Amino acid sequence: MNALKYGFLLILFASLFFLPDPDTDYLFLQSVNGMAREWIEAAEPLPPERSGDHSAANDRIRVVRIERLEVTGGAEQATLALVEREIRQALVLLRGSEIVVVEQGGLAWTEVDGLVVQVEAPPPEAPGTVSLTCVATKSSESGHLVCSVRGVAEPLRFSSDFFKWYAILPPFVAIVLALLLQRTIMALFCGVWLGATLLSGLDPLRGLWLFLHKYLYEEAIRDQFRLEIIGFVIFLCAMVGVLSRGGGVRGFVNLLLRFARTVRSTQLATYIMGIAIFFDDYSNCILVGSIMRPLADRMKISREKLAYIVDSTAAPIAGLSMLSTWIAYEVSTFSAQLPEAGVRQSGYEIFLMTIPYRFYCIFTLIFIFVLIMLRRDFGPMLTAERRARSTGEVVRAGGRAMVTSDMTRIETKPGVPERWFNAVLPILAVIFFTLEEFWRIGGGWSRPLSDLLSITAIREVLSEASEVSAARPIFNGAMAGFVLATVLLLFQRILTPLECIKAAAASTKALFFAVIILFLAWCIGGVCSDIGTAHYLIALFKGVIPPLIFPIILFLTACLVSFSTGSSWSTMSILLPNTVLFAVKMGELSAIGPLPMLVISIGAVLEGSIFGDHCSPISDTTILSSVSAASDHLDHVKTQIPYALFTMSGAILIGYLPAATGIPAIYSIVVGILYIIVGILLLGRRAHRPGPGPKACAS
Repeated sequence: MNALKYGFLLILFASLFFLPDPDTDYLFLQSVNGMAREWIEAAEPLPPERSGDHSAANDRIRVVRIERLEVTGGAEQATLALVEREIRQALVLLRGSEIVVVEQGGLAWTEVDGLVVQVEAPPPEAPGTVSLTCVATKSSESGHLVCSVRGVAEPLRFSSDFFKWYAILPPFVAIVLALLLQRTIMALFCGVWLGATLLSGLDPLRGLWLFLHKYLYEEAIRDQFRLEIIGFVIFLCAMVGVLSRGGGVRGFVNLLLRFARTVRSTQLATYIMGIAIFFDDYSNCILVGSIMRPLADRMKISREKLAYIVDSTAAPIAGLSMLSTWIAYEVSTFSAQLPEAGVRQSGYEIFLMTIPYRFYCIFTLIFIFVLIMLRRDFGPMLTAERRARSTGEVVRAGGRAMVTSDMTRIETKPGVPERWFNAVLPILAVIFFTLEEFWRIGGGWSRPLSDLLSITAIREVLSEASEVSAARPIFNGAMAGFVLATVLLLFQRILTPLECIKAAAASTKALFFAVIILFLAWCIGGVCSDIGTAHYLIALFKGVIPPLIFPIILFLTACLVSFSTGSSWSTMSILLPNTVLFAVKMGELSAIGPLPMLVISIGAVLEGSIFGDHCSPISDTTILSSVSAASDHLDHVKTQIPYALFTMSGAILIGYLPAATGIPAIYSIVVGILYIIVGILLLGRRAHRPGPGPKACAS
């Protein structure tokens, strides 16, 4: 394990000395986007050009016509259209659906449900029209933008420095310190503070204030989505605490023992439950780990293995599912660029076409199943499993579980009946109430009941609900499960109200350490966004790429960005809008054509984002998996990385490389299954030798 850690650190440090020069044209585009946003804020009070109707209703900007756009200092001809796109998207998305932007070529765009879509251009004399002239200039380290509105005497001038090399330092420092010191909170704190200090002009005191005020208070504590995620975790863990005290969990474990009587069947039950909760990765992580942990402990399965199964089923199944909280977001990140690239298919059609090329997720789900069925492990996971089987230590000596023993060792109240339905009913309540809340928030109850059987309608409702709040349904579902669990045990007089409160408090008190890490992970995500970590990494690796390896480069870039920022969603949102046009142009030079290259490239970005998120110690889903499994967080990361690398190498060599030559995805999947089976047979070993049998193992 130490060899793996130090080898990874050595590669990480060595890579700093071989970084390529950044693509300054790409950095210029990002500066244009930021300056365009500044222009929109500054132009808010500007009056529109008057039409014949001088009523107050027309006294606001409705149409922006880009009359003239000049770009100087960069690759002018190639960059011109991209600069226009950055300006147009900033205008449309920040001003909302009431505004229409007309480009120089006559195309008009507006915003519908968070997407930029093409519409019919309004006439030049349309009410509320502004005619805009822009000059964008690129210098060696900064971009400049001058915006002039007809009828306004003074042009507005803006300047923005490019993102610099130190943008990669905050996540780099956090990851290195976490691996070296084995102190996640200290590592994350140092990473956030360093980033905030860099943003504060190298003033550490101002950096500390920026960290506490902006990133911790304003962007984390006051953010409703994140508070709902914390509330969801707290209520779900409180429910598990109450059920543990009231005998429900033990009754459920006894029920599962009829089917999961061995280590293999217990892991298989965990895997199946992870596949079954396909609608949301957060729900999957917390629910599956929390429920299966007592049985896994009883079977002497290491917490690292439990956390791996939980983590590596949650995001892959949610990312692939057509009925999950992910799909609307995934589609929204690239669908706006499809009309520009001349692609007639809708975003959802393109998404469906990418599914066979989602090699990392597909191979990961297959890998876990084969691993369980062959009862083999390798690398640090084998060490963890042998420790658990031989000594019963499900967490290594000296390891620090993400939740304390207050939660994992809540004893069942002596003499209470161990009724399985006292656990099953609240669990089902969480699942069904969560789904009902998605349906309600997404406007499903205003539709005909027949839409409950329509995949298209369900997808639309999930999309609408995710736009409102992707976290509120799972928060409400967890609260409903907690209330039902409490009512059931009170109604049967198994627990008193005071005992329910004490059990809930004991389990939620154990989350203190995990909640701090989660907040710090969100903080470092905010710092990375402001300092430009993702954009600088893209600029480093965005260059002249042969079509054959274009999907692989996209996959690896997404891996690096997601690993560094700890967020697959932010990686998708940054990379995919820049991928569509690039992939279509690259496809024109390839043997497979523009559309297949686009589909494969989108799949590669989505998969690389998930892989990097899996391996990152600052990822929220990785943290939540450690929480639900009560595993040492860094032990979970270190044992998961070799398995993720194994499936990632298969995705690249067996998936994306052949796909770029035109080989159908089904052949890659079949060969990938053989690769997984042979690889596990060659590398894997049994964690324990034949012993007294399943009864002894389950005791």
